Amino acid sequence: MLLTTVAAAALLAPVADAPIATQARDRVVPIPAQNAPSPGNVPPPAATKAPAFKLINLDEDWSYLADPAKRATPWSKLKYIPVGETSYLSLGGEFRLRLEDRGNERFGRGAQDEDGNAQTRTRLWADLHMGSRLRAFVDVQDARSIDLDSGEPPIEVSRWDLHQAFLETNAEVGDAKVRLRVGRQELGLGAYRLFDMREGANSRTSFDMARVLVDRKSGWSGGAFYGYALREAKTSWDDATNFDYRLAGVTASRTLGQGPTAPKLELLYVNSDKRGAVYDSVTGGRDRRGSYSARLAGRYGQWDYDLEGVYQDGAYRDLDVSAWYVSAMGGYTFKAPWSPRLGLRLEAASGDKDRNDGKLNSYAQMFPQPISLRTDFGITNMVAIQPQLTFKPTTKLTAGLQVAGLWRQSDEDGLYGLGGQVLRGGLEGTAHYVGWRQAAFASYAVSPFVTVTGILNHTTSGTYLKQTGMADDQTYAGLIVGLRF
Repeated sequence: MLLTTVAAAALLAPVADAPIATQARDRVVPIPAQNAPSPGNVPPPAATKAPAFKLINLDEDWSYLADPAKRATPWSKLKYIPVGETSYLSLGGEFRLRLEDRGNERFGRGAQDEDGNAQTRTRLWADLHMGSRLRAFVDVQDARSIDLDSGEPPIEVSRWDLHQAFLETNAEVGDAKVRLRVGRQELGLGAYRLFDMREGANSRTSFDMARVLVDRKSGWSGGAFYGYALREAKTSWDDATNFDYRLAGVTASRTLGQGPTAPKLELLYVNSDKRGAVYDSVTGGRDRRGSYSARLAGRYGQWDYDLEGVYQDGAYRDLDVSAWYVSAMGGYTFKAPWSPRLGLRLEAASGDKDRNDGKLNSYAQMFPQPISLRTDFGITNMVAIQPQLTFKPTTKLTAGLQVAGLWRQSDEDGLYGLGGQVLRGGLEGTAHYVGWRQAAFASYAVSPFVTVTGILNHTTSGTYLKQTGMADDQTYAGLIVGLRF
């Protein structure tokens, strides 16, 4: 698969900014992870500075273009089309081409992509604001692969489908703006470690849900959501609500102090009910969990930090659940040419400690962001230590280097994929050491709308993979061209 969430971090922040952001809305992402980029976030060439493109397109606000003097280009006229005196329509889209070479995918086990492949993703959306209180949003998506011989699941191939379609209304309640959004929509929370939009895959994901959002200028903000994941399929107009996977949750956040670098605290509770969940130590069954998350992120001088912890309880079939996940990342940006940032990212999640103790300790990843430079591994039963170096030779060019050591947390549990599938069984080997990864990337903003990214990735198989039998070293090379308007 391709590199997830990094070019997005480098490219979705304004080019003049530091290479990584720390607030959730700025798309905190370690650099680099295997991902296809969204186009550069440089202001469009309009009469005045425009808001940045956002990774979640429904969060964009083009109302400032209500002033006709600011609609000086064909592009700006697409972003704000007056409808009557108080309403407007905004149009947007994305096209992404990705050329890949996947060497020894899944370390040689299973079907292989021998001669490279090409992937395209096309999205078109319309955002209708009917006065100041009502909004309708529609987004269609088409994801295709050419010559991908190693398999074409819905995350690789999903022909034209309704990706998002919702209605939203809002009201002022005291000092808060309260929004109610109902329908199919993308969901990204915090640093996207629990809920990511799957930007790194060829096909992004969304949910059928109702969501309440409460925004305040100071104090606590937050909200709640209730709904279902999608049952995705490969042909056109066939994605449907997955009633076997229910999700409900509440969020709360506030800034602890003043100024843009002040730490931000985010709290999240998710109640999930998934039928057919599979773990290495037990066969499929119903997985009902509560996930409790706390995250703190901010800056102090040249330092940035992002810390998050998750605890899970509940029941899987007749087994009690007790699982955890921690993430800690930080870095220092030097006041020097090219603005080099040296960072470190540590992530770990529990695996099942004992197959016969009547408990399940395997962490249940919901819709996670990739953790180790490519979108093959999930975080369940994994420990990853990743030093990172990023720099900006020019205002349009961002580049980075990263290495990662990967270990199993428990030798009783297996190795998992990003979608939760078991890649290698826990009893296939006794060692903890999975492998060592090295990666490099470079992203260049050709224009405010076009970005080109190149990615190289190599993984040396560790002791555990060699014990399981098939353990060829893995390579990846990708060239990604993104266009957004």
